Amino acid sequence: MESNLGITMTATIRRIEILVLGVCILAFAVVTIPAILRAGDDAKDLGCRHRLRAIGEAFLRYETATGGLPPRRTGFNDGNPYGGWGCQILPYLGLGPDGDRYDLGYDFFDPKNREVVEAWAPAFVCPASPPGRVIQIQSQATTKSLNGDKDTVHSCKAAPTDFIASNGYLAGGVGFMATAFGRDSGIGNQRQPLADNARSPTAAITDGLSRTLLLIEQAGRPSVWRHRTERPGDGQFGISPNARGAWAGWGSIAFGPANAETGDTPGKGDGTDCTVNCNNWHGIYGFHEGGAHVLFCDGSVRFIGLDLDPLTFAYLTIRNDGHLICEDAFRGK
Repeated sequence: MESNLGITMTATIRRIEILVLGVCILAFAVVTIPAILRAGDDAKDLGCRHRLRAIGEAFLRYETATGGLPPRRTGFNDGNPYGGWGCQILPYLGLGPDGDRYDLGYDFFDPKNREVVEAWAPAFVCPASPPGRVIQIQSQATTKSLNGDKDTVHSCKAAPTDFIASNGYLAGGVGFMATAFGRDSGIGNQRQPLADNARSPTAAITDGLSRTLLLIEQAGRPSVWRHRTERPGDGQFGISPNARGAWAGWGSIAFGPANAETGDTPGKGDGTDCTVNCNNWHGIYGFHEGGAHVLFCDGSVRFIGLDLDPLTFAYLTIRNDGHLICEDAFRGK
């Protein structure tokens, strides 16, 4: 028979083995779990870049086919159906017959387009952004819509976009931003690559296609994000048809820096202002570490770092300010 001493020694060895195994498992987890999480983040970053690059290619195909870049918004003070660049480039995204299902003769929130608008999120959202978002819209048909019923209020839960174009720059009225732009502190609505209600030729982008922003990542709508904190309340302009954030809706907003401490606009008008990952209403904003993505007019995608100077942001936004911007001024990781 095995002695009590042998039994005790065997039990002790087994406990040691279990303890060693536990330590090994813990060490393995400490090493591998962060790596797995980083790999997941890297995959989301890569997916975001690929989707934005596909959108850029669709813009270029549209320009080749029509002779100009699509309007950033249609129905802007002219009675035509409401829409944006997203529905304009849809046939050029390489989606096959599904890309032709949208009817530009109707508002994007119209029952005619509702099924497409409520479902078409994947091509326009960044995988790193919060899931399950919709943009609530309620509106009657515009006067020139092909929908003859102008009285019924239509409702639509539009799928979002995390990418948006500029319709101006919020330079602010103080600090060096005011000095740089003088009375033109709003930088107007007509000095960006995309125009309202009409196509715009790339020849008008005299600062260079590779140095002029076409779209920026501005993720998270309709929620309000300041730094990495979600604030109560929903997006810009509520449930109106010019609510920002729907992929087929008005896809533009004024770009601009925010106060680095609060994340709110306007900023202080100096070099302390934050342009990246502080404000998802006017700034570049993504759910990535160290920056966010932007699309230039030549179809190239860049990752912009957190230290982008607000004046450089302005020069990249405007198509014809005459400033030559070195890539080192905006390059991220």
